[in-house]
Amino acid sequence: MKINLAALLICTCLGGMCIAADNDFDTRFATIRNNQVNMRTGPGEKYPIKWVYQEKHFPVEIIDEYELWRQVKEIDGTTGWIHRTQLSSARYGLILEDTTLTHKPNDTSKVVAIAGKGTIGKILKCPKKSDFCQLDFDKAKGWTRKSNFYGVYANEIID
Repeated sequence: MKINLAALLICTCLGGMCIAADNDFDTRFATIRNNQVNMRTGPGEKYPIKWVYQEKHFPVEIIDEYELWRQVKEIDGTTGWIHRTQLSSARYGLILEDTTLTHKPNDTSKVVAIAGKGTIGKILKCPKKSDFCQLDFDKAKGWTRKSNFYGVYANEIID
């Protein structure tokens, strides 16, 4: 209790400049909310635009927060800052290589479709104790291994 109180007092003394004093932040995946979203070099509109996303639902990993801004990392390791209103908690996955979608969550199940590299699908569920997730690509829905797409952690469960 004394440590948390000390951290609070230090943050108060610094005028709120203490960014991550409580270590309660957890990395997590999010997606781009709109068809055009700016990634900036820092947490604010005064910072230059580093990249412009032009695809809604593109998955990014939130790795830090500062006020209303989220520092994100994308699949290639690029990092930058996006205003939180431009991100969504809806879960989508980016297919890494052409992959099959199966009827059930296993490799021997009937193939229902092939998802092409770069395709983005909505993550419907990733059951407990499974390496598979069910994704929806509008025209096809099926199961694939978590390792076949970007947008979910290896041990993550989505219901």
